[in-house]
Amino acid sequence: HNMTINRCHHHGFTVSDLDRSVAFYRDLLGLELVRISPRRNLPEYDHILGYENVALTVGLLRHPADEFLLELIQYENPQGTTRDLQNAFVGASHLAFEVSDVQQIYDKLIAAGFGAINPPIDIERDGSVVARAVYALDPDGISIELFQEFGDVVNS
Repeated sequence: HNMTINRCHHHGFTVSDLDRSVAFYRDLLGLELVRISPRRNLPEYDHILGYENVALTVGLLRHPADEFLLELIQYENPQGTTRDLQNAFVGASHLAFEVSDVQQIYDKLIAAGFGAINPPIDIERDGSVVARAVYALDPDGISIELFQEFGDVVNS
């Protein structure tokens, strides 16, 4: 069985304020900051992204327990612009984190002034609670799913 993809390397979000977003993912969700890197005058970035004179700053965060990387990108040229982030929109994206206590993290986010689509809810399959989940919102309103598993949800 020959897999074409070796592994998932990182997930990227374009953000409006890199420092604010780094603080959210680091201080509230516990990711570790690897580095913040300006990217300027790099012809390969212009080529890959399809813009001229790309200027952006990248914040790379890592989960301490696995190899997952989150890349946060703030565009200066072209200027970053906002778009509708509703989950039903084609092209919308969300990142799901498995957590040990959804309610605790939700309470922490709310206390820090952040929001969620709705409060956490239990997910039932065949009469028993298999998970608890919430779609929290990062500083730009990007959906972040927090998921607490009580059983083998993937196969239920």
